[in-house]
Amino acid sequence: MSKVNIAQSNETAAGSRTPIAGQELKRALAALQRGPVRFRRNNIIACEGDAADYIFLVVSGVVRSCKTFQNGSRSVVAFYLPGDLFGFWSEPECPLSVEAAADAMVLFLKRDGLNSVASRESGVASFLLDIASVELRRSQERALMLSRSAKGRVAAFLDELSKRLGTRKIKLPMSHQDIADHLGLTLETLSRTITELERSRLVARESTHTLTVRNGFALAGLTD
Repeated sequence: MSKVNIAQSNETAAGSRTPIAGQELKRALAALQRGPVRFRRNNIIACEGDAADYIFLVVSGVVRSCKTFQNGSRSVVAFYLPGDLFGFWSEPECPLSVEAAADAMVLFLKRDGLNSVASRESGVASFLLDIASVELRRSQERALMLSRSAKGRVAAFLDELSKRLGTRKIKLPMSHQDIADHLGLTLETLSRTITELERSRLVARESTHTLTVRNGFALAGLTD
């Protein structure tokens, strides 16, 4: 498979592309890459407890990080979309499992090597700090989201996903069970809440996996 040029394709926290100049730097980053590797839906990319040797870049599809508890329940902590770089854990081992939530291609970047490049290149260090800041912000927002009502949780999720995808027409790439486990809801509550949002004319359901945000301002208002 061809190499993905991380030096040209990474996104900043603001969502714009950040070219990091220098052929030497580009070669150094390319040398850290493994893949991209193709994973089918529900394939495991990294297990909880594995050595955290790699940072992950989603090339296509969607990836989830999750934790399964002893009673069999599961919490989906985050979803990662194409262009998302993640895995900046402070622990030497993966604190969560990383799985393909849909068919996906993932690029692996050697963690130690990337940190070494960042120690020499301020542009890389700044970029990685931006990514870590985005990850922290999303974790904080999810913690706040889980304190809301079911309608507030679903509204927050759809509002954020619409913004991340850059479109009001959302083709849900992950399963409804994944979304329910991310929002801390049952599958039945998720379905009922989406129906309530439809009746309020905030969203329109075009198919099982396609929703259109009809009133983004009102939808965002439910997250306050």
